[in-house]
Amino acid sequence: MKGTIKTTTVAGKTYTVWSDFIKRGTYAADEDGNEKRIAGGSYLTNDLTIRKAIAASFGLSTFRK
Repeated sequence: MKGTIKTTTVAGKTYTVWSDFIKRGTYAADEDGNEKRIAGGSYLTNDLTIRKAIAASFGLSTFRK
């Protein structure tokens, strides 16, 4: 069961973000359809935290590690 679907932009690409209550995590998908889990066991709500998690999961170099 998916929660509210949000969109955000990281490094010029648009990502769709949602929380999955059955799988217990937060997921993101890019414009090309690549879907990855950005947070396991937690639900991210802050926009900056979501963008940092997307950058880390998709291997972008926009945020410091």
